[in-house]
Amino acid sequence: MKKSVVVSVLALSLSAVPVVAQSRSTIRDTQQALKDKGLDPGPVDGINGKQTKAAIKKFQDQQNLNEDGQIGPKTLDALGVKPAGAKTNLKASGENLKSGYSDGGSKIAEGTKDAGSEIKKGKVGDGTVDFGKGVGKGVAKMGASTGHAAKNLGKGIKNAVTPEKK
Repeated sequence: MKKSVVVSVLALSLSAVPVVAQSRSTIRDTQQALKDKGLDPGPVDGINGKQTKAAIKKFQDQQNLNEDGQIGPKTLDALGVKPAGAKTNLKASGENLKSGYSDGGSKIAEGTKDAGSEIKKGKVGDGTVDFGKGVGKGVAKMGASTGHAAKNLGKGIKNAVTPEKK
């Protein structure tokens, strides 16, 4: 019984550890790249702490990447720290579109809902403004995600046809 509890705790502990551990130099390079892009990862010390993870999430949001706060291949590539492989770039391209269009649709829906509330109160002008703001924010998010998707698609194609230098 005691042995099975110890094994269970050990297994649970190991499952909580990220599969790919990053070296201190990769974390340092990531922190510097975030700083260079105007984000605040805290001190450039090679420690992936709360501030660094928050800055990574903010950067991932800006790039229409999955906001998981992890230093994965897509994030490293987007930061210019380490190029990703063709498959990673192509997958990121699809994720850019999925994320951006989903978020953009939500912004349009918010504007429509706000417009409905204002029109219901008899404020047609205010409702029209709210609707326009929602559409503007939504289309901006979709446009940005399309730009990121095109960039990642281009990188993926380039990486697929260009032989790796060793």
